[in-house]
Amino acid sequence: MRLPLLTVAVVTLAACATSPQQGSASRLLYIAGSKVPCTNGVMKTECLQYREEPSKPWQITYVPVEGLDWKPGNEYLLKITEVRSKNSPMDASRVTWHVDKIVEQHAESMPPTP
Repeated sequence: MRLPLLTVAVVTLAACATSPQQGSASRLLYIAGSKVPCTNGVMKTECLQYREEPSKPWQITYVPVEGLDWKPGNEYLLKITEVRSKNSPMDASRVTWHVDKIVEQHAESMPPTP
């Protein structure tokens, strides 16, 4: 009698623990020191720029970055966990970035003057 009850309890708890998230992955991201104009649906706003390698061009992100107190003029190298949720509201992002660690933070580098 105890084994079937224990099995049901374990399966139920496991389902509850995994249902809100579909998956997660760790990444290193560079965040630019300036935002750029963007459109999120019909709303005009400003978006963060990111890249995964210093030599790559900046990309715009609409993904919320939880745990980052972004300040204009500062560039960041972040170790983040990207969490994908399958139960997010229709008007919310299915992806969230959680800052695990600020690896580097420095003043934005200016392009060389000709």
